Amino acid sequence: MFVRARSLALLVSTGVLVAAAAAPPGSAASAERVTPRSWQPLTSSVSPNFAQAAVARTADGTQHVVWIVDNPDRTHNYEHTTISPSGSQGRVTRVLATDWAQLSTPVDLGVNADGSLRLAFRGTADGDTSNFFTYKGVYTAVSGDGGASWVLPREVLAPSISDGGVTMAYTPDGTPITGYGDTGGFHWNVGTVPEAALPAATVQEFTDHDANAASLVATGSAVLVVYQSIRGSGIYARQVWPFLGAPVRAPGTYTNPGQPMAVVDRPGVGPVAAYAIDGEVVLWDIAANGIHRVRGMDGPNNVALASLPDGHLWVAAQGPIGYTPRVSRVSARGWTIDRRPVRLDDLYSTFGLEVSSAGALRAELLLTGNEAGDPSRIQAMSALAQMRLRATPGRWRVNRAQRVVFRVTDVDGGVAGVKVRAAGRRCTTNGAGRCAIRFPGQARPGRITVKATKRSYYPVKAKLRVRR
Repeated sequence: MFVRARSLALLVSTGVLVAAAAAPPGSAASAERVTPRSWQPLTSSVSPNFAQAAVARTADGTQHVVWIVDNPDRTHNYEHTTISPSGSQGRVTRVLATDWAQLSTPVDLGVNADGSLRLAFRGTADGDTSNFFTYKGVYTAVSGDGGASWVLPREVLAPSISDGGVTMAYTPDGTPITGYGDTGGFHWNVGTVPEAALPAATVQEFTDHDANAASLVATGSAVLVVYQSIRGSGIYARQVWPFLGAPVRAPGTYTNPGQPMAVVDRPGVGPVAAYAIDGEVVLWDIAANGIHRVRGMDGPNNVALASLPDGHLWVAAQGPIGYTPRVSRVSARGWTIDRRPVRLDDLYSTFGLEVSSAGALRAELLLTGNEAGDPSRIQAMSALAQMRLRATPGRWRVNRAQRVVFRVTDVDGGVAGVKVRAAGRRCTTNGAGRCAIRFPGQARPGRITVKATKRSYYPVKAKLRVRR
């Protein structure tokens, strides 16, 4: 998606541009866990409002995060950290060897075929137009050691003479395809352009629509862009590789240029996008051109989406001040969605939501947020899968022994291995998510609290009623 960078002062910055980046002061590796209990800042560095983090996962399940930081002297840099599948945060490093006068947001982060990281961004090192690193295109920083150090080759991913956000995907052979949208349309390039070849380089483009909030997604043997068009009064998907296709319009006319369009390639389905329409969050199955409402997510500003190899989806929403960030899970097959989302720890203000997951039972969420009076920082929090508990029967008469059957389910059906406890008794669910407890006759009316717990799931409670 295209979001124009904030207007920043152009200050002179000198130094070697291709070098290992040093870690900022106080960024020693952290053993703190990213937990479902509360938001935790990933660094003490302050981030600008509305700046969204970029995330990518490597084959080992490690989540890599890159975000922009403002320095006291009004220069800027990108910072990188990792979050392990168990929630432990790694070391914070700076991506650029020297601080730049101006940098774009949002940026895009990808994983190359050899496992190295690739960051796509725009900006200027010092404001000198004769400098190659001043708005000559979409620049790229590459790390072959998991983000510990970065190099900045003298090449661009796509020619460009302005700032603003970028989006990146990969063709089936691992070649990066990079683009950016603006009021004139969407522009993209496949591969990289060396500095010497830049004067003659061009971009591919379509100009019949403006393209705000554009996001590229690879699906099968094609690459699509999903974007918002004011001229077209709607949200669209369009193939851009290996050839330009016709635009497909999403249901509804709502547009909200800002955060990049949330779109993923769902195994067995194809590209799926998430957006808000008439105040509700919906999932758009692009191939079928149908939408599925996400319950409990009315009124957000931004939506984020993550897909897993087994077909599960995580969808998250964040909104204006007073809107509690929340997340729901979608079943591995079909479109069963949690009956209600998990409401995350609330902050005074939040911006730029991202969600990512290494497994079906746990997701990490990131946003720029702060409590009242505090500076904005990149915050992280995890969310667990939800269970649902039903009891049959849910009530019975006093002085009557009763066998109660419990069924514990999630979006995929019955959950095995759940421990159910009530009135000092317990049982463990089988493969169908069922177990039973026999209760003796009760001497007086009342309620029995039932608790069901399993690791990697949020616990769930229910009430049994004993009546006269």
